[in-house]
Amino acid sequence: MIPTPPPACREVAQVLRSGSRFLMLPHVHIDGDDLGSMVGLAAALDRLGKESFLYSPDEIPEVFRWLPGSERIQNRMPEGAFDAVILMECPSEGRLPPGIRPRELGRVVVNFDHHLGNTMSADVHWVEPERAALGEMAVLLVESLGVPLDREIATALYVALVTDSGNFQYRQVSAQTHRIAARLVEQIGDVSEICRRLFRDRPVAELALTGRVMQTLRTSADGRVAWADLDSEMLRATGAREEDAQNLVADVNRVRGTEVFALFKHMTPGKVRVSLRSTGPAVNQVAALFGGGGHRLAAGLTVDGAGLEEARHQVLEALERQMAQEASDS
Repeated sequence: MIPTPPPACREVAQVLRSGSRFLMLPHVHIDGDDLGSMVGLAAALDRLGKESFLYSPDEIPEVFRWLPGSERIQNRMPEGAFDAVILMECPSEGRLPPGIRPRELGRVVVNFDHHLGNTMSADVHWVEPERAALGEMAVLLVESLGVPLDREIATALYVALVTDSGNFQYRQVSAQTHRIAARLVEQIGDVSEICRRLFRDRPVAELALTGRVMQTLRTSADGRVAWADLDSEMLRATGAREEDAQNLVADVNRVRGTEVFALFKHMTPGKVRVSLRSTGPAVNQVAALFGGGGHRLAAGLTVDGAGLEEARHQVLEALERQMAQEASDS
């Protein structure tokens, strides 16, 4: 049985029940969690006869384009005013799509997130960092709206949950996460095809790109930190696209004995994006030093005005300081 939704969930549900026209916005570089949550919640609002508009300036990654409802996400901002703007996993203004000012778009702004250190300004906040995925919270929201879960809604929310939980591998996964997943599987039935599309069905170019990145894999002298590089030349050499790098962090982060993994992505001059994963040290605190953010064990940041070597030096040095500080505090 799924537990009673918290008061913040019921407050968001009341906003959705009282309005009729809504805008949903994901964070920059849309991923499976905010995409699936947007699509699933929009389908639930359809059942209530309400209008919802889904916007993202990013191209939908190919790995998710099979998902029914993903075509609803448009890269042009719809016109008109909205009763509410729902921010999906936008813990700070820097994570909003470029040029977006939520308070100019809707009467009410809803901050709907599961990231630690959320500082986003909004009228209604439902932020639970202990949740494994936004999709986990979206299930509670749909049921709070009184909308029965059907196969369409459940499929979208299962994609959200399974992708952001690392296929149920990450530390935030709880017994409640599995109970919510079971509730979705009851409606979907066989989930093997979903998992095949998400985790096994890869184009040749993506596999070739993974091989190139693997060749850059390095570890620190003490073996606690591992890192790898991805640049635009690798994309050209393999015929891959940047969206084919969606799964690289999970594919390359397999070094036994390491505590932190960093993937440095250098696609444009003077800008290096970094994805951080950890089994202990708080990488979100390192990300915050560079204006990024995320979860304690999974975070991202961007280093502006630096090349790959300089960005790597800055981030690895910050990781070393963070790990030393945590060791001295323990």
